[in-house]
Amino acid sequence: MFGVIPTHAADNARAKGADIFSTHHNVADTSLYERFARFRPVPVEAAVTDERGLVENLPTKFKTLQNTATGGVLDILPFNPDSYNLQPHDRLMQEQAARLQETDLPLDNVEVVDRIYLEGLRVHRTIFFNDLTDRQYSNRTREGQPDVSRCRLDMFNSVDKSWSFQLFSGAYRDLCRNTQVFGGEKAYHQIQKHTKNMNVGAAIVKGALGLSMWEGQLEYMQQLREKRLTMQGFNDFLIASEFVKKDGKVAAANADKEGLHINQKKLATLLDLFTKETRELGETMWAGYNALTHWATHLPDANKGGRDEKKRFDRNRDIRELTSGDLWQEMAAA
Repeated sequence: MFGVIPTHAADNARAKGADIFSTHHNVADTSLYERFARFRPVPVEAAVTDERGLVENLPTKFKTLQNTATGGVLDILPFNPDSYNLQPHDRLMQEQAARLQETDLPLDNVEVVDRIYLEGLRVHRTIFFNDLTDRQYSNRTREGQPDVSRCRLDMFNSVDKSWSFQLFSGAYRDLCRNTQVFGGEKAYHQIQKHTKNMNVGAAIVKGALGLSMWEGQLEYMQQLREKRLTMQGFNDFLIASEFVKKDGKVAAANADKEGLHINQKKLATLLDLFTKETRELGETMWAGYNALTHWATHLPDANKGGRDEKKRFDRNRDIRELTSGDLWQEMAAA
C-alpha cells in the first residue's frame, strides 16, 4: 500500500503580484513561508569618515532583515534587537503547528489558507476545522436557513512592525483586523506588539483552548465570558481560595498576621496576567480563566528539561482543581 503523500503548500502556491496564496490540508506544512518568507536579522554597519577623509565601516548593534529564502535584504529602518522581538514567519508557523499537535483539536480534516503579502513583510494563516462547526449558536440567513460557521484560527504577523501579532479563534465566517468578526463569535482574541516581553506561544495555546472549549464546553465558556470579574474580585478570589497562600513553617507562623501569609510574588504575577487578558477580553471570568491557564502552561524557565515539565504538570493540576472548586463555580453561577 502506498503511504499518503503530503501536500506541500509551496508547490501549490498561486501568485498575484507581490502576494502569494496557498490552500492545503496539513497544519504542519509551513513550506510556503520557508520557501518565500524566511527572514533573519543581519548586522548593520555605519560608514564613518575620519579626519583624512577615509571611510571606515564600523559595526553597530542595529540589525536589518534578510530574506534567506531569496537572498534579498529588506528596505526597512534598522531595528534594535534589544527592544524589537522579531518573530520570523516560518518559525512562528512551525511553533503553532507544534502547539496544535499537543491539543485534542481534530487536525485530520482541516483546510489551511496561507497568505504572504508585500514580498513577505506580512503574513496571515487561517486554519478551518471542518469537524468543528457552530451548530448551537449559528446565525440565520435572510431565508431563515441555518448559517453554520466553521471553527477557525487566524494568525497575523509582520516583520516590519506594520502589523502587530494577532491571533483570533472562534466560529465565524470572516473577520477584519479591527477585531470585528462576521457570521459568528470569537472564542479568543490576542494582539501583541513585537516587544521584548511578547509571548506568542501563550496566545497560540489559549486560542486553541478556546476552540476546544467551544466544541466541548461552549455553554460554560459563554458563561465565563458574560460573568463580570474585576481586578479586586480576582484578587479576593485568589486570596480566599488560598491559591496564593505561602507554604511551610514560615506561613504557619504568620497565619494570624494580615498579609504575611500571602505569596506576594505569585499574587502580583497572576494579577498582571489578568490585567493583560482584560485588554482584549474585558473584566470577565474568561479573562481570569485565561490568566490562570497562562500561569499554568508558560514558565519563565521552560524548555530546560524534565524538572520544568514536572513543574508545568503540577501547575496544570493546581489550576484544574482551582477552577473546579466550589468558590470558582459559585462565582460563575452567581
